[in-house]
This record gives sequence, C-alpha cells and structure tokens, in this order.
Amino acid sequence: MKKHDIYIDWELPGQNPYKPLLTRVITAVLDKEGVDIPCGVDVLLTTDQGIREINREQREVDAVTDVLSFPMLDLTPGTPPTGEGEDELDPETGLCHLGDMVLSVERAKEQAAEFGHSVQREVAYLAVHSVLHLLGYDHLDEGPQKAQMRGREEAILEGLGVTRDQWNDELDKPLEQALPEEVPVRRCGMITLCGRPNVGKSTLTNALVGEKVAIVSSKPQTTRNRICGVLTRGESQFVFLDTPGLHRSANRLGDYMVDVVKKSVADVDAVLLLVEPIPNVGGPERELIERVKALNAPCILIINKIDTVEKGTLLTVMDAYRKAHDFTAILLISAKRQEGLEELLDLLEGFLPEGPPLFPRDAVTDQPERQICGEILREKLLYCLDKEVPHGTAVEVTKFSERENGIIDLDATIYCEKASHKGIIIGKQGAMLKKISSMARADIERFMGAKVYLETWVKVKEQWRDNLNLIRSLGFDSRD
Repeated sequence: MKKHDIYIDWELPGQNPYKPLLTRVITAVLDKEGVDIPCGVDVLLTTDQGIREINREQREVDAVTDVLSFPMLDLTPGTPPTGEGEDELDPETGLCHLGDMVLSVERAKEQAAEFGHSVQREVAYLAVHSVLHLLGYDHLDEGPQKAQMRGREEAILEGLGVTRDQWNDELDKPLEQALPEEVPVRRCGMITLCGRPNVGKSTLTNALVGEKVAIVSSKPQTTRNRICGVLTRGESQFVFLDTPGLHRSANRLGDYMVDVVKKSVADVDAVLLLVEPIPNVGGPERELIERVKALNAPCILIINKIDTVEKGTLLTVMDAYRKAHDFTAILLISAKRQEGLEELLDLLEGFLPEGPPLFPRDAVTDQPERQICGEILREKLLYCLDKEVPHGTAVEVTKFSERENGIIDLDATIYCEKASHKGIIIGKQGAMLKKISSMARADIERFMGAKVYLETWVKVKEQWRDNLNLIRSLGFDSRD
C-alpha cells in the first residue's frame, strides 16, 4: 500500500495537468511535518462557481475563495497524528484520513497573474497552505499563529525548490510508469473464503483484490451477503467469494446469512478456511470441515492474525487443526498487515482450471456500484457507533444518478430498530450523522473516482431483521 492515499478529483474540462504536482507537494508537506503514518487527503479541483456552491453549502458564505480546507481531526500545529487517538485510523485501510481540500483553478490562475508567477507555483502554494490547515495550523490572528503558518509554508516551498522566481520542473513529471503488455487470461477459478465471524475474511478479500469490495469492522457478522472479489494478474483470474461468518442464527436475517455460507462452499475450485490463532477447533470450524470433506474439494487452512500471538503458539494451533482434517496446505498470514499474501496467491494459482475469464481484466467485484456505496455507509455506521447501536441497522440506496459533469447524486436511507437508536445515529444537532456521512462520502468518492453528493435519512423499522419482505427488499434473498 502507498504511504499516503492522495485522491484528486477534477471538475474542469479536459485532463487534469496538476495531479503529479499536487501528489508530490502534498506528500512533501506530510513528510516535512513529520507525519510517518499512512494518511488520506481528498482534493477537489473545481471552478469559481463550484467553490462558491461549496462555500454556500458548508460555510453559509456566498463568495469565491481560492482554497477551502475541511479537517477531519483536531490536531495541534507541529504535532502530527500518531494513529492512536480516537477515530484516527480507518479500521480497514489503516489510513488516517486528514480531511478534504477544495481549490478553485480559475481563482488560482487569476492570482498567479496578479503576483506575476506561474499557475503551478500558485497551485503549489495553495496546496501547502491547505494541508497545513488539515494538520492543525491556522491564521485566525495577525500574530504568532499566522507567522508560524507562513513560516512553515515558505520553508516547505523552498525545500521543494519553489519560490516566486524559481520553479522545480521535477514536480510536473508524470507519476505513472508504463504498463506492462497485457497477456490473455488462460486460467480462472472460484475460491470460497469461510470461517466464523470476525476472523478477517473481508479484510483478506480486500487485501487480495487490492480494492475495498467488502466492508469490515471490529464487530462480528459485518458481512451479510456473499461478496465476489476479482483479481486478475498475468494469465490467471481469481474469483474470491467472501461469505458471512458461520454463527448461530437469532433471526431471519441470520438464517439467510448461514444459508449463504453453506451454499458458498459448494461448486468451487478451492476452499480457504480462515481461523484465528487459537489452539482449539471450534464448532463452526468443525461444521465447515465436514462440508468440505463431503465435497472432496481442496481446502487450505489459513491461520490469520499471526501478528497478535507469539510464534510458539502457532505450532500448537497447526497441530490442533492437523488432527481435525488433512488440509491441502496450511498457511500463516496477517491480512491486516498483508503478510503471506503472495505465497497464498502462488499456491492458489495451482488450483485454477484452464478456461476463459469470468470477468473483464479491470473488474474487482460483481456487486453493483450502488450496493457497494450502501455497504460503505453501513461500514461507517458500525465504526462510529461501535458500542452504542447493535447490528440492527441496514442501508437502502434510494437514488443513484450521475450528472452530465460526472458528479454522482446519492440518497440513502438508514433503517434501525428503535427510536432511541435513531437519536444516537443522528446525534446532537445531527453531528453523528454528519460524521458518518462525511466518512462514507470520502470512501465512496475514492471507489467511484468521482465527486459525490450524499444525502442520508434515518428511519425506524421495528424488528426489521425478522420481516421477510423487508429483508428481501434490501437484497437479502436466498431463493434461487
């Protein structure tokens, strides 16, 4: 994974000429400020009218400004985030999302002409200025605060070789390397990931695919549907089926989830049984092993989360599972740290039968875009409401449309089971719902590669998890 995830959206005609420049400048600011954990920054390059609309919406100011900054964290200048504070790290990506910046390219061009320097220099200055805001710097007074921020700006720009009279051409060089020649896919196979809740199936699916196609949280039973993740590399295409955790059902939604697990083990080329490094074979694992034995399918035992235990414990875990089943192979991995994944893919390649691909080379999932967007919103609900609201929430995307300029309008309804839960989700003066929506929008924009306007509502549907019609209307239908 890249050290920093810098997502840049472009709302003007033609191609974006400033992406390499902004990527390098933003990275330089983070490095100069001592940020040594992976961070996310979302950038929107827009018109004067675009930034005016955002000023109206977010600040209730009818004005065109050169740049806007929307920090996600309350940081102290000169004290970078550590990832240890509350809500600092995304549990799936491991990124610390610093916030959003919006820059008017039209205004930058006007100011460059006024100051008598290049547009690139002006864009670089505005980017440095905005990222420092995200890191806690401000200029609310004309004294020490402003002087501190201005000093940092000039020091960073000079370090980049950028002054009013000098420009560093290296900043504009293309970022991407030439892509290797594409080879035809000759092998393709389906691989099921199964295991009890919260063993890391979705984290592993995302890590293997290289994109977030399945949501994750620290709470069990996060995945409700069978999710298909696709990885094409070289002549091989892997189709991973991420399933809900096998658990004891407590309602009709739970019945559906258990049924999905049992059906997903059949008719695949290999099965990955994910377990935690605990030297005991539990009931869910034994049940899945029995189903695999009946199918006579290759089964690989994946011991995940090896970074959480001493190495000596792993030998005991392996011995316990060897007694339960003659696995095709046993691998030790950490999906979160992406350790052992190359060895896993090399092994799985041997189980792929010869045949054409099931998906286009650039596909990462079979899920509709609107479904992924709804799941991303549900993930943020689980993350932000960790211990306050149980799994009695669902998300329905009621509007998903794209404007001529590429902006996506997304409306979503959040269902909960109690009126008291609705109040918690909305929060005081709407603060919690705004936080959830903001986090979801940032991830959705990364996935869609476009600007997104997200509107969310919260409705109460008592005992919806036992309402068969509502469950089916939300996409949880096990009927063939």
